[in-house]
Amino acid sequence: MPIRVYNTLTRRSEPLNPLTPGKIGIYLCGPTVYDDCHIGHLMGPVLFDAIARWLRVRGYDVRFVNNITDIDDKIIERSQRSGEPWQEITRRYSEQYFALLRRLHVATITDHPRCTDFVPQMIRYIADLLAAGRAYVTPDGVVYDVQQQPGYGKLSGRRLEEMVAGARVERDPHLRHPADFALWKRAGPGEPSWDSPWGPGRPGWHIECSVMTYHTLGPDFDIHAGGEELKFPHHENEIAQGEAHGGGYARVWMHHNLVQYQGSKIAKSDPRMRDPAFAEQFKAWRVLDAHGAPAIRYLLLSGHYRRPVDFAPAAIAAVRTALQRLLAALGERCEAPATLCDAAGLAALLERALPERAAQARAAFIAAMDDDFNTGAAIAQLHILSHEAHKEAEDSAARAAILDVLAGLGRILGLFQPGDRAQLASTAGGDERLAKVMELVLELRAQARARRDFATSDFIRERLQAAGITVRDGRDGTTWS
Repeated sequence: MPIRVYNTLTRRSEPLNPLTPGKIGIYLCGPTVYDDCHIGHLMGPVLFDAIARWLRVRGYDVRFVNNITDIDDKIIERSQRSGEPWQEITRRYSEQYFALLRRLHVATITDHPRCTDFVPQMIRYIADLLAAGRAYVTPDGVVYDVQQQPGYGKLSGRRLEEMVAGARVERDPHLRHPADFALWKRAGPGEPSWDSPWGPGRPGWHIECSVMTYHTLGPDFDIHAGGEELKFPHHENEIAQGEAHGGGYARVWMHHNLVQYQGSKIAKSDPRMRDPAFAEQFKAWRVLDAHGAPAIRYLLLSGHYRRPVDFAPAAIAAVRTALQRLLAALGERCEAPATLCDAAGLAALLERALPERAAQARAAFIAAMDDDFNTGAAIAQLHILSHEAHKEAEDSAARAAILDVLAGLGRILGLFQPGDRAQLASTAGGDERLAKVMELVLELRAQARARRDFATSDFIRERLQAAGITVRDGRDGTTWS
């Protein structure tokens, strides 16, 4: 049976038919590097790393491109506000991003193109769009004419007459249509710029990905991936540019869902994000430090990529427990050196003789991954394998075979890496120590409140808040997070 993929563009599940037999090209939109990464920046890389790993074991040669946007209005604003050179800002946060990917065992990305390395190619691409009558020049730069694009809005399902300009483009009286978007922005005083036929400036946001896909994967490629929030305007505009430049662009569009907290989507517009302590807990390095990178990778893969992921404390605690249970069953197997599995490695796992129920779980794992890369259903089969191993005698060949298959399948998903058990143990210890300290602090605060010393009570809460710990008083007592 072929791998089937849900294509956001066609809104249906389709067999995966690569442009070149045996090869798959994937492009995943990467971060704009102007500030600390938040956990949402890591969802796409982890999810599509697992997908790329599966494509490898299914025999495909995968080229996986994940770009870095290292010139943007937000980067310039950060530089102007702080006085730090914009190149230093982008260098620091790019390195942070790469370090986070390493901690999460993201190992399949082959290319990290940077926007600033492709500016000459972007200028030529824009000139081609102008020559084709698909763009026009304004006093502020060069703009794409969406009314010249047949089927504009087909990815997002929006009608042209209902659209407004993209969030990163200010309304301009020189625009022919409100949804027209910038290809080239003329530079203001003191802003970074490159020379172009339309004056010194920099590329618009959307043109970056169209050009970088063109030069890494070609005018037509297999899979374009990204977050649900990028469908419009970013991905819609990428399609317009790619098709206007003469290509078919991406054949399959795959969109992962977003981060939630206790059932509610987290976004910059969320009123809760105005609370610095609340927003701080979603910084990627803080999440990994607090809970362990192995647990966060497991959490991101524990559902389906098209469903949201909830970062509520209870959800993280649950996956930590589940992962620790699997690691305990595997013992020293997860400390063996780990390499990316290929088709031969999967074939070896399939050849292992297993008891009937374990063999069924192995087959169900493969079926889940072949059906739109359902990592959550696949992980459920890992727990069945662990349960079946537990039923066998401690020193039996059947138990050993089941655990070998469990370890191999888990590692295809990037789980069970050397050092994972130690990481979970260290973060769990930190949780326990912090809990004991907080128990004492809250007891002292309760004593202050009991004697109506509200100044001390408020002082303790404010100092904890400054340290990223939120204290809430309710009818059922005081809680912290």
